[in-house]
Amino acid sequence: MHRMRLALTLLALLPTAALAQSAEEIAIARATLGALQGPSFEENREYCGYLAYDADENLVATPASTGDRDSCAYDGPEDGYVMVLSYHTHAAFDPDYASEVPSVSDIETDEDEGIDGFVATPGGRLWYVDTTDMIVRQICGLGCLAQDPDFIEGADGEIAISYTYQDLLDYEAE
Repeated sequence: MHRMRLALTLLALLPTAALAQSAEEIAIARATLGALQGPSFEENREYCGYLAYDADENLVATPASTGDRDSCAYDGPEDGYVMVLSYHTHAAFDPDYASEVPSVSDIETDEDEGIDGFVATPGGRLWYVDTTDMIVRQICGLGCLAQDPDFIEGADGEIAISYTYQDLLDYEAE
């Protein structure tokens, strides 16, 4: 009990940024990406956008842009928004395409923009991309978001809970 109290006390002393993402950010990302999974699978396209603060300082998801099968460039409004996190889907399941893990490009793009992000996969996983530590980790696993009806569990091999940037480089090299 003493250890738990000490851990909670230490956790309370950490700055908010050290906690990576807030429950509000996760809830908005999960709802936004959850709503985009169906269209993403049906059209075999990525959808992308940002979690941002609007003019009233509310955290919102920007309208999604439509990409193609393996990329998405946001083309929505930027005026009045302060972008804080990216989000995107990974399109439909394809047994020849490793889509259950965020890509090197996913982490590099967020790093270049100086933000973190969220990625949804055809297997229904939700990932958090942490560009400070250059690591991706599952917020929730297989089936926590809608799954592509054609998804085949295990097609991408065993999926870890988290990957470092080097792990992603190695994963893509295999």
